[in-house]
Amino acid sequence: MGEHTWNRILEKTAETFDLPGDVVAGLPRMELVGSGEFWMEGHRGILSYGAEEILISGGRLVVRLRGKELELRSMNANTLCISGQIAGVDLE
Repeated sequence: MGEHTWNRILEKTAETFDLPGDVVAGLPRMELVGSGEFWMEGHRGILSYGAEEILISGGRLVVRLRGKELELRSMNANTLCISGQIAGVDLE
């Protein structure tokens, strides 16, 4: 099954059950609150941690937070929160 066909099946499933597409596709949900707080649901763990850069696994992608005084505020099996002076969020 090609990637295009798989994406179409996921879209149709999301429409049929009125679900957010990211949930059906298993993609993480991210929220940036101003430039001081970052939330991520559906993470798969922290790959690298420092005060100026944090790498987070999102399954199919890696999220790179850049900034100053970055700090992991809370984390459980599904959700994490990072605070600090966030200068950028890169998806790799």
